[in-house]
Amino acid sequence: MAGNKGNVIVGLQDGTIKVGEYGAAETAAVDVGYIKGGVQIQHSVDWVDIEVDQALGKIDMVPKKEEITLKFSMAEATLANLQTALGHGGASVSGTTLKLTDGASANVKTVFVNVKGPAGGTRKYSFWRVVFTGKISPAYKKDAETLFDVEADVLCDTSKAADVRFGQVEDTAAAV
Repeated sequence: MAGNKGNVIVGLQDGTIKVGEYGAAETAAVDVGYIKGGVQIQHSVDWVDIEVDQALGKIDMVPKKEEITLKFSMAEATLANLQTALGHGGASVSGTTLKLTDGASANVKTVFVNVKGPAGGTRKYSFWRVVFTGKISPAYKKDAETLFDVEADVLCDTSKAADVRFGQVEDTAAAV
């Protein structure tokens, strides 16, 4: 089989991760700045096996649950990034203070992930409904960067057409 080395993707691009309010266009989303260790997009599907007495093996499989999770580490330890990482619906940045309230509610965001694409182009992941889980543990060390290790769950957006309820992936060709 002959391969095409132009389709091997290496690296990120500027404006890699942008976070906006739910339903925001990418132009209204905020760039989280530098990240370290790349961005991981995990996709999984849980299946139900259909088995009957008349067959020795399963005769079908039906999807039961689909999940997409985003994982990345923010290297810019700003209050705005901390607010995003915490996923706290009641948190607010006022000047030089991040205020945290009790009774946190899900803070639904729209996230755009921009990476390099095949043949020198770009690839954009658009996730419509994303909740940052708030599972962070920043370490402040004298010999290393303080990182906000972020995990976010992509939710199914039932207001969208069935074929794009989690989001979409769009490739753009390289400029000629």
